Amino acid sequence: MARHSAFFEGVPQVAATLADQPAKLPIFYYDGTAQTAVFAARLGALRKLLPDPRFVPARLAPGLGAVAVSCFEYRDTDIGPYNELAIAIVLNEPPFALNLPARAILGGLRRRQLHAWVHHLPVTTEIARAGGVELYNYPKFVAAIDFEETGSRRSCRLAEGEEHILTLAGGLIETPRAEQVQLFSHLWMDRQPQESEFKINALASGRSLRLGAGRLELGTRHPIARELAGLLVSQRSISYDLMARFEGILYGPEHLTLPLIQRAQQHHELTATDEPTAVG
Repeated sequence: MARHSAFFEGVPQVAATLADQPAKLPIFYYDGTAQTAVFAARLGALRKLLPDPRFVPARLAPGLGAVAVSCFEYRDTDIGPYNELAIAIVLNEPPFALNLPARAILGGLRRRQLHAWVHHLPVTTEIARAGGVELYNYPKFVAAIDFEETGSRRSCRLAEGEEHILTLAGGLIETPRAEQVQLFSHLWMDRQPQESEFKINALASGRSLRLGAGRLELGTRHPIARELAGLLVSQRSISYDLMARFEGILYGPEHLTLPLIQRAQQHHELTATDEPTAVG
């Protein structure tokens, strides 16, 4: 996928250093593949994971909320290639909106704007971990995330050390759509809500609402696997998405508190002319 795509035009970047390596902010993602499966989960248990009443889990059905598991294979980015896996709670946004069953989820899919609390976010490189933690307080840690395609299936396996956490497997469904999607990550930073936007330009995207189009296999001993086993009511998806090819821009952080500005300045290196550089 071309680094000079029109999708990046008009978005200025500044030079930065993350984990002692050169980077640019906002981060451009030039070529990637992603698969996401949404699972029904116990609403009461999801509420207990959220740190503030301003985060409200979206109601899927009486007593049920939704957890999304997303696997990203980033082949070309401003911070190098890496893989990422997000475990997130789908949110009712805004939190005071009427939380009718499936309203927030269906409305988000229709608007192509999805809001979620990011609960776990393992990555495969230190630069991806350090930048996410220090600038956004993403719950990142370094782990093994491996993809495999066999026949008509694509799988993503997450492990930390010798411990298997989960494997998400789904079909290589048709991806006829080209669309733009906004993923809003909700976080908790300095005991305040934080937010970032990941704007995605999907060049080949598809969705299956067939029950079980995506399936989870959970490990038995890792704390994250045990936590998911207690949260989910089924390991068969209610929705499964595949983006065979996409490009994206990670913006933010949205809320620039004074402590965050101070931290960002430590990473911030302007170009020799002290002017932002446009990359397109």
